[in-house]
Amino acid sequence: MEIKWYSICNSSKENPGDNMKQLNLGSFSSQEEDIEINQYKILSGLKEYRAEFNRNRLYPYLAELVYLSSQLEEILERKGLLSIPLPKGIKNSAKDKNIFVQIVDKPIENKEYCFDLIEWALPKIKEVIEEAYIFFNFVEESMIIHEVGTPPLYKDQGFLFVSDNSHTVLQIHRFEYSVYSSTAKPFSSLKTSFVEIADALNFDGEEEIVKVNLVKRYNEKPNIAAYICQSDFDFPFDQTIFPIAKRKLLNYLNK
Repeated sequence: MEIKWYSICNSSKENPGDNMKQLNLGSFSSQEEDIEINQYKILSGLKEYRAEFNRNRLYPYLAELVYLSSQLEEILERKGLLSIPLPKGIKNSAKDKNIFVQIVDKPIENKEYCFDLIEWALPKIKEVIEEAYIFFNFVEESMIIHEVGTPPLYKDQGFLFVSDNSHTVLQIHRFEYSVYSSTAKPFSSLKTSFVEIADALNFDGEEEIVKVNLVKRYNEKPNIAAYICQSDFDFPFDQTIFPIAKRKLLNYLNK
Protein backbone atom coordinates (compact mmCIF):
# COMPACT_ATOMS: atom_id res chain seq x y z
CA MET A 1 0.00 0.00 0.00
CA GLU A 2 1.32 3.43 -0.91
CA ILE A 3 1.74 5.79 2.01
CA LYS A 4 1.08 9.48 1.32
CA TRP A 5 3.43 11.93 2.99
CA TYR A 6 2.85 15.58 3.78
CA SER A 7 4.80 18.48 5.21
CA ILE A 8 3.68 20.64 8.13
CA CYS A 9 2.60 24.22 7.47
CA ASN A 10 3.92 26.17 10.47
CA SER A 11 2.45 29.49 9.36
CA SER A 12 -1.06 28.45 10.42
CA LYS A 13 -0.10 27.22 13.87
CA GLU A 14 -1.71 28.86 16.84
CA ASN A 15 0.26 30.66 19.51
CA PRO A 16 -1.73 29.77 22.62
CA GLY A 17 -1.05 31.97 25.57
CA ASP A 18 -0.02 35.08 23.59
CA ASN A 19 -2.92 37.02 25.11
CA MET A 20 -2.96 35.09 28.36
CA LYS A 21 -2.76 36.95 31.67
CA GLN A 22 -0.27 34.58 33.19
CA LEU A 23 0.17 34.32 36.93
CA ASN A 24 3.70 34.46 38.32
CA LEU A 25 5.53 35.46 41.49
CA GLY A 26 5.08 39.10 40.57
CA SER A 27 1.33 38.63 41.02
CA PHE A 28 2.00 38.29 44.76
CA SER A 29 4.50 41.12 45.21
CA SER A 30 2.53 44.28 44.41
CA GLN A 31 1.53 46.19 47.54
CA GLU A 32 0.54 49.36 45.74
CA GLU A 33 -3.06 48.19 45.72
CA ASP A 34 -5.44 46.79 48.31
CA ILE A 35 -5.08 43.05 48.90
CA GLU A 36 -8.65 42.51 47.70
CA ILE A 37 -7.75 44.02 44.32
CA ASN A 38 -4.78 41.65 44.03
CA GLN A 39 -7.05 38.76 45.00
CA TYR A 40 -9.43 39.75 42.22
CA LYS A 41 -6.56 39.82 39.70
CA ILE A 42 -5.40 36.37 40.79
CA LEU A 43 -8.94 34.98 40.48
CA SER A 44 -9.19 36.55 37.03
CA GLY A 45 -5.94 34.86 36.01
CA LEU A 46 -7.12 31.50 37.31
CA LYS A 47 -10.37 31.94 35.39
CA GLU A 48 -8.37 32.22 32.17
CA TYR A 49 -6.37 29.09 32.97
CA ARG A 50 -9.58 27.21 33.72
CA ALA A 51 -11.04 28.43 30.42
CA GLU A 52 -8.08 26.93 28.54
CA PHE A 53 -8.54 23.61 30.31
CA ASN A 54 -12.24 23.68 29.43
CA ARG A 55 -11.15 24.02 25.80
CA ASN A 56 -9.17 20.78 26.29
CA ARG A 57 -5.87 22.68 26.04
CA LEU A 58 -3.50 21.56 28.78
CA TYR A 59 -0.09 22.94 27.81
CA PRO A 60 1.73 25.13 28.56
CA TYR A 61 -0.88 26.21 31.09
CA LEU A 62 -0.79 23.19 33.40
CA ALA A 63 3.01 23.24 33.59
CA GLU A 64 2.93 26.97 34.42
CA LEU A 65 0.47 26.50 37.27
CA VAL A 66 2.29 23.48 38.71
CA TYR A 67 5.57 25.41 38.69
CA LEU A 68 3.97 28.45 40.31
CA SER A 69 2.34 26.28 42.96
CA SER A 70 5.68 24.66 43.85
CA GLN A 71 7.33 28.09 44.14
CA LEU A 72 4.61 29.42 46.43
CA GLU A 73 4.72 26.30 48.61
CA GLU A 74 8.47 26.72 48.99
CA ILE A 75 8.05 30.35 50.04
CA LEU A 76 5.56 29.40 52.74
CA GLU A 77 7.76 26.55 53.95
CA ARG A 78 10.68 28.93 54.36
CA LYS A 79 8.93 32.01 55.67
CA GLY A 80 10.11 31.25 59.18
CA LEU A 81 13.59 30.26 58.00
CA LEU A 82 14.71 33.26 56.00
CA SER A 83 18.35 32.37 56.55
CA ILE A 84 17.79 29.54 54.05
CA PRO A 85 18.05 30.66 50.41
CA LEU A 86 14.64 31.28 48.86
CA PRO A 87 13.63 30.07 45.39
CA LYS A 88 15.10 31.64 42.28
CA GLY A 89 13.70 35.12 41.77
CA ILE A 90 13.17 35.63 45.50
CA LYS A 91 15.91 37.13 47.65
CA ASN A 92 16.38 37.92 51.32
CA SER A 93 18.94 40.12 53.01
CA ALA A 94 19.65 41.27 56.56
CA LYS A 95 20.10 44.97 57.28
CA ASP A 96 20.13 46.26 60.83
CA LYS A 97 18.62 42.93 61.86
CA ASN A 98 15.54 43.66 59.74
CA ILE A 99 14.67 41.15 57.04
CA PHE A 100 13.59 42.42 53.64
CA VAL A 101 12.14 39.86 51.25
CA GLN A 102 12.34 40.54 47.54
CA ILE A 103 10.09 38.90 44.96
CA VAL A 104 11.15 39.35 41.36
CA ASP A 105 13.80 41.82 42.56
CA LYS A 106 11.22 44.14 44.06
CA PRO A 107 11.77 44.99 47.77
CA ILE A 108 8.96 43.85 50.04
CA GLU A 109 8.95 45.41 53.48
CA ASN A 110 5.60 44.00 54.59
CA LYS A 111 6.33 40.36 53.88
CA GLU A 112 3.28 39.26 55.85
CA TYR A 113 1.15 40.87 53.15
CA CYS A 114 2.71 38.52 50.60
CA PHE A 115 2.41 35.48 52.85
CA ASP A 116 -1.27 36.18 53.50
CA LEU A 117 -1.94 36.56 49.78
CA ILE A 118 -0.09 33.32 49.00
CA GLU A 119 -1.89 31.38 51.73
CA TRP A 120 -5.20 32.63 50.37
CA ALA A 121 -4.37 31.85 46.72
CA LEU A 122 -2.55 28.52 46.98
CA PRO A 123 -5.63 26.33 47.66
CA LYS A 124 -7.42 27.96 44.72
CA ILE A 125 -4.46 27.34 42.41
CA LYS A 126 -4.28 23.71 43.51
CA GLU A 127 -8.01 23.30 42.89
CA VAL A 128 -7.58 24.37 39.25
CA ILE A 129 -4.54 22.08 38.91
CA GLU A 130 -6.51 19.12 40.25
CA GLU A 131 -9.29 19.77 37.74
CA ALA A 132 -6.73 19.82 34.92
CA TYR A 133 -5.13 16.60 36.12
CA ILE A 134 -8.49 14.82 35.96
CA PHE A 135 -8.60 15.60 32.25
CA PHE A 136 -4.87 14.83 31.88
CA ASN A 137 -5.31 11.37 33.41
CA PHE A 138 -8.36 10.70 31.24
CA VAL A 139 -6.41 11.47 28.05
CA GLU A 140 -3.34 9.52 29.17
CA GLU A 141 -5.37 6.44 30.08
CA SER A 142 -7.15 6.57 26.73
CA MET A 143 -3.86 6.40 24.83
CA ILE A 144 -2.40 3.11 23.68
CA ILE A 145 1.32 2.81 23.01
CA HIS A 146 3.14 -0.16 21.51
CA GLU A 147 6.37 -1.01 19.78
CA VAL A 148 6.59 -1.11 15.99
CA GLY A 149 8.45 -3.97 14.32
CA THR A 150 11.28 -6.02 15.78
CA PRO A 151 12.30 -5.03 19.34
CA PRO A 152 15.41 -2.82 19.04
CA LEU A 153 18.75 -3.44 20.70
CA TYR A 154 18.87 0.17 21.87
CA LYS A 155 15.92 2.30 22.92
CA ASP A 156 17.68 5.60 23.47
CA GLN A 157 16.61 6.97 20.10
CA GLY A 158 14.03 6.29 17.44
CA PHE A 159 10.71 7.37 15.97
CA LEU A 160 7.43 8.21 17.70
CA PHE A 161 4.19 8.01 15.69
CA VAL A 162 1.33 10.00 17.26
CA SER A 163 -2.22 10.15 15.91
CA ASP A 164 -3.59 13.63 15.18
CA ASN A 165 -7.27 12.82 14.78
CA SER A 166 -8.38 16.41 14.29
CA HIS A 167 -6.59 16.34 10.91
CA THR A 168 -6.81 12.58 10.23
CA VAL A 169 -3.03 12.34 10.06
CA LEU A 170 -0.27 10.71 12.00
CA GLN A 171 2.65 12.88 13.05
CA ILE A 172 6.09 11.29 13.08
CA HIS A 173 8.77 12.65 15.40
CA ARG A 174 12.32 11.56 16.14
CA PHE A 175 13.09 11.13 19.85
CA GLU A 176 16.19 10.90 22.05
CA TYR A 177 15.87 9.28 25.46
CA SER A 178 18.41 10.02 28.20
CA VAL A 179 18.87 8.98 31.82
CA TYR A 180 20.90 11.17 34.14
CA SER A 181 22.39 10.09 37.45
CA SER A 182 23.05 12.38 40.38
CA THR A 183 23.68 12.17 44.09
CA ALA A 184 19.93 11.83 44.51
CA LYS A 185 17.73 9.59 42.38
CA PRO A 186 18.32 9.38 38.60
CA PHE A 187 15.95 11.17 36.26
CA SER A 188 15.14 10.76 32.58
CA SER A 189 14.34 13.11 29.72
CA LEU A 190 12.89 12.88 26.23
CA LYS A 191 13.78 15.25 23.40
CA THR A 192 11.75 15.22 20.19
CA SER A 193 11.95 16.81 16.74
CA PHE A 194 9.37 16.75 13.98
CA VAL A 195 10.07 14.52 10.97
CA GLU A 196 6.98 14.35 8.75
CA ILE A 197 3.28 13.53 8.56
CA ALA A 198 1.54 10.46 7.16
CA ASP A 199 -2.05 10.04 6.06
CA ALA A 200 -3.66 8.13 8.92
CA LEU A 201 -6.25 6.57 6.60
CA ASN A 202 -3.47 4.71 4.76
CA PHE A 203 -1.43 3.93 7.84
CA ASP A 204 -3.41 1.22 9.63
CA GLY A 205 -1.48 -2.06 9.52
CA GLU A 206 1.42 -0.48 7.66
CA GLU A 207 3.50 0.54 10.67
CA GLU A 208 6.46 -1.71 9.87
CA ILE A 209 6.53 -0.60 6.22
CA VAL A 210 6.59 3.03 7.32
CA LYS A 211 9.41 2.29 9.75
CA VAL A 212 11.47 0.63 7.01
CA ASN A 213 10.90 3.60 4.70
CA LEU A 214 11.99 6.00 7.44
CA VAL A 215 15.17 4.02 8.04
CA LYS A 216 16.02 4.17 4.34
CA ARG A 217 15.06 7.82 3.92
CA TYR A 218 17.07 9.07 6.90
CA ASN A 219 19.90 6.52 6.85
CA GLU A 220 19.00 5.23 10.30
CA LYS A 221 20.15 1.95 11.85
CA PRO A 222 17.88 -0.94 10.79
CA ASN A 223 17.14 -1.86 14.40
CA ILE A 224 16.21 1.66 15.52
CA ALA A 225 13.31 1.90 17.96
CA ALA A 226 9.84 2.97 16.84
CA TYR A 227 6.65 3.41 18.85
CA ILE A 228 3.11 4.35 17.97
CA CYS A 229 0.85 6.23 20.38
CA GLN A 230 -2.83 6.32 19.45
CA SER A 231 -6.01 7.81 20.87
CA ASP A 232 -9.62 7.92 19.71
CA PHE A 233 -10.06 11.60 20.60
CA ASP A 234 -9.46 14.73 18.53
CA PHE A 235 -8.22 17.01 21.28
CA PRO A 236 -5.77 19.82 20.32
CA PHE A 237 -2.58 18.13 19.21
CA ASP A 238 0.11 20.62 20.26
CA GLN A 239 -1.53 21.60 23.55
CA THR A 240 -2.75 18.18 24.73
CA ILE A 241 -2.21 15.08 22.60
CA PHE A 242 1.50 15.39 21.84
CA PRO A 243 2.71 16.47 25.32
CA ILE A 244 0.83 13.57 26.89
CA ALA A 245 2.07 11.15 24.22
CA LYS A 246 5.65 12.14 25.08
CA ARG A 247 4.91 11.55 28.74
CA LYS A 248 3.42 8.17 27.83
CA LEU A 249 6.54 7.18 25.89
CA LEU A 250 8.85 8.38 28.66
CA ASN A 251 7.00 6.23 31.22
CA TYR A 252 7.10 3.30 28.80
CA LEU A 253 10.88 3.59 28.35
CA ASN A 254 11.44 4.03 32.07
CA LYS A 255 9.98 0.61 32.85
